[in-house]
Amino acid sequence: MSTLIGDRSDEESPAAPLPRNAEILAMLRCTRCKLSYMPSKSTSTLRLTYCSFLCELGDLGFSMSGLEHMQRAIPEAPAPA
Repeated sequence: MSTLIGDRSDEESPAAPLPRNAEILAMLRCTRCKLSYMPSKSTSTLRLTYCSFLCELGDLGFSMSGLEHMQRAIPEAPAPA
């Protein structure tokens, strides 16, 4: 027997193929609307919580991206009398 050919029984067996709809089983559920969604397709900033920007906005009352770009309003100085 040649030393170039190893014993194949020592190698790990190949992984079993995933079921056809495995990605569907691993999908998350939106906190607000309870629908299944894929985080990579979510338009929300909080991809692991909400399925879309609208669910994020509806649940929180604001969006995280809007909060990040928010600027403090400068109060106007009162006019001298």
